[in-house]
Order: sequence, then structure tokens, then C-alpha cells
Amino acid sequence: MAGWDKERRHRRFPTEDLKGSFAYAVDAQVINISLSGLALQTATQLNVGRKYSFRLGQEPDTVFLQGTVKWCHFCGTQKQEGRGDVEPVYRAGIAFDNILTEKAEELLRFMERNVIVDLRQRINGRFKVEAGGPVKLESVHSFMVKTLSLVGMLMETDLSLEPETRFELEMQLNDTIFASRARVVHTYEAGVVDEAVFYRMGIEFLGTPADHRHVLESFIRKELAKNN
Repeated sequence: MAGWDKERRHRRFPTEDLKGSFAYAVDAQVINISLSGLALQTATQLNVGRKYSFRLGQEPDTVFLQGTVKWCHFCGTQKQEGRGDVEPVYRAGIAFDNILTEKAEELLRFMERNVIVDLRQRINGRFKVEAGGPVKLESVHSFMVKTLSLVGMLMETDLSLEPETRFELEMQLNDTIFASRARVVHTYEAGVVDEAVFYRMGIEFLGTPADHRHVLESFIRKELAKNN
């Protein structure tokens, strides 16, 4: 990077058609479960239609499943345990994907070991989960890069994350994949398209591996040369 001064290295420039993706996990508490889906409680609003991957139970009874959010309602607020902070409470319903496979047998075994039969719930086939099992709902979100620099970027996506949230991201820079850990600096609503809300987030790259940092440096050098 000889010849680059600090201002040029860290200067953000607008981009076009530069896309990427990031993985994010949401903590949730299972309320009840059936062979077709589950209801859960979380502090994060889940987008209807979004697909999530998650794991139920502990070894050796772990079941890995995928599901789609069918509904999500705001139910109020509650204080976090051990802290005075107040967080929102959402309840959501997730329908399992492709459950009519070998996963059905795995899920049956999990339910045999972990559900509490509630006769009042038998009519609709839903059962309470013993100890209200915590789960992590993992999903992959796409984003568009609006501006980019060596130390971070401004991206647009359908998920709003709180400042200081950390996650892994990757994006295609020419013919090479750039990957890095990232931190959310700020978030704001960017607009609504076909009833879907989009957000813009200022992102700082964290601990980028040397080879991926080189990929980003090379891409930025070429883009700056085009603009000069």
C-alpha cells in the first residue's frame, strides 16, 4: 500500500451492485411444540417469511431443523434478569420445513423425552417443552454495500441490529470472497419497499485475516484508480 496516505485508505466511496451476506443468531425460548412447528418467545422481532435453522435438545437427543416464521406479535416488555434494562417481548410461530422426512422420527424421539403432556393442549396437538428449552435461531441475511472503505462500510439490509452487535460477513469482491468479523456502529431505517422495511447500518471490520484484508486493499486500490 505504498503511496497511500491515511485519508485515501480510509476514505469511503460509493459502490454499485456490490452484495454480500451475514449470519446472525437470535436467542429464543420455546413455549410449545408439535410435529408441524413450534411457538417461541424472543426479544427480537422476527420477519414473517424468514427461514431459520436451529437445534433442539442436547446430545445425544439433538435435532437439527429448519423452519419458516408464520406469525410474530409484540406482547409487551420485561426486565432482563440481573439487570435493570427493559427489553421487548415477541411471540412467534415457526412451521418446520420438510418435516415429512427422517427428521420426523428424530423429532418424535425428542418430544418423547422432553415434552410435558398437557391434556388441555391435546386437541390441537401442541405440547409444552420441559424447562422451556432455549434455542438459537440462525439465519443468513443478504445486504447491499452503499459505501466502502478499508475499515468499514455502510450497508443496506432487511434486519435492524443494535449498535455493538457483532457478526460474521462475507461479500464478493471481483472474483474473490472477502470475509471478516464486523461490529455495528449505528443503524437507521432507510425506507419501505413493497411493505418490507430496509435498514442502513454503519459497519466496522474487526480482526480481518491478513489474506482477506489484502483482498479488500486490492479492490479499493482498483476502485480508487478508476475514479482518478
